[in-house]
Amino acid sequence: MTLRHLKIFVAVCEYGSTTKASKALYIVQPTISHTITELEKYYKISLFERVNQRLVLTEIGTNLYKKAKEILAGYEEFEALAISSSENPRVRIGASLTLGQTLIPRFLEIIEKNKYNISPQVLIRQSTRIEQELEESNLDFGVISGNYSSPHLKGIPISHEKFVAICHVDYPISSTLTFKELSEQPLLIREHGSSSRDFLEKLALERNITLSPKIDSSNNQAIVTAIKSSVGIGFLPENYVREYIDTGVFREIEVSDIVANQTNYLVIHKNKRLNPLQQQAFDVIKNLQ
Repeated sequence: MTLRHLKIFVAVCEYGSTTKASKALYIVQPTISHTITELEKYYKISLFERVNQRLVLTEIGTNLYKKAKEILAGYEEFEALAISSSENPRVRIGASLTLGQTLIPRFLEIIEKNKYNISPQVLIRQSTRIEQELEESNLDFGVISGNYSSPHLKGIPISHEKFVAICHVDYPISSTLTFKELSEQPLLIREHGSSSRDFLEKLALERNITLSPKIDSSNNQAIVTAIKSSVGIGFLPENYVREYIDTGVFREIEVSDIVANQTNYLVIHKNKRLNPLQQQAFDVIKNLQ
């Protein structure tokens, strides 16, 4: 087996057909099919099943796809380091949505200010997506709000985050509510998979409460805009709305029976080895205060 076998196998996995993989790799389709057959015969396994004219990975195929991605990513890192050393360093960083709006700009500012020879490529998505990209070796490391679930990753706590219930300063509501009372208000909250929504859902589940938000948004700023319009109560990370609270635009509501804190993590695949420049970027984020 060679790296060529792995590259073809990964391409077929990602495109779902030998025809599409052949176009992407500029290799004739029979060669693609023959390579997959070689792999299956050599290891005496079945990598794909054909379902509705599409190739679907078997269980062993799925596991080998993840390993193949790790091997190819390692090879690319070796090659990049060997060829260009630090001339055009690439650091692929993932960030969950809130940290992408708060922590990553600070990181980029430090990189620019200190003229580090690093070219960060940042992917900002939900935490679950960042975990997936780390598992598949598409990212070097990531920052995630709240707990991570993948057994293939390891994390370092880097900060603590507080969530706050907020409303417009003129919104007619008491300054102190219980969680049940909060849940009965018109809530303006993030979508499932976001750290603040997952935190709320966990609390609601523990109390046998069903949340029925008035606004369910994938964007923090959309919720901020809705709060400004006095249409309900938001629930967001404090560091994202602190400026609005300090300037008197928003009012914080105390939720008397919960502690709304969580830990943020700097996360990396357990098998990942960082090159010196990736390690430098990793350390900058780890030491951010």
